[in-house]
Amino acid sequence: MNLNRAKKGVTPVIATIILIAGTLVLALVVGAYTFGLFGSNVKTVTLSSATLYGGTEGAALGVPAATSSYITFSLNNPGTASTITGITLTGSAITAITTWENQGGTDLLLSGNNALAGGQVSSFTFYPYGNALNTITTGQTFNYVISFANGQSVSGSLIAQ
Repeated sequence: MNLNRAKKGVTPVIATIILIAGTLVLALVVGAYTFGLFGSNVKTVTLSSATLYGGTEGAALGVPAATSSYITFSLNNPGTASTITGITLTGSAITAITTWENQGGTDLLLSGNNALAGGQVSSFTFYPYGNALNTITTGQTFNYVISFANGQSVSGSLIAQ
C-alpha cells in the first residue's frame, strides 16, 4: 500500500494546461505556414501586364517595319536582378517563335536591354524575327513562356490585338 502513495506524477490540471498550450502552439505553426503569416523568402517574378500585337515576323535582325508583330510586357521582380534568357511564343497557326530583337534592332540574348532590375517593375518591347516569317493574326490566342537567368519562368496566353 505504501508503494501507491510514493508515486509522484503531474496533476490532471497541469496535464490539461500543457496539452492545451501544445495544441495552440501547433495550431499557430500550421496556420502561419498555411496562410503565409510568416511571409515567404521565395521572391518570384510576376507578369504585371502583357500585350501581343498582330503583324508579320521580320525576316532578319534589324529595325522592325511598321507592319511587324511585337509583344510588350511589364515584369515585377521583387527578388535580385536577373536577365531574360528567352521568350517562346506558340500558337496553332505559327511555327514556334524563339528569336526576338529589341527596339534597337539587337538580338534579345546578346543585348543589354533584357536586364530585369531587382525590386522593381521593368517594361520591355520585343519583335520576332527569323526564317519562319510567321503572321500573328489579330484575335487569335497565343501561348508564351518568358525564361530568366535565375531559373524562373512566367507563362500564359494572350489574344493578339
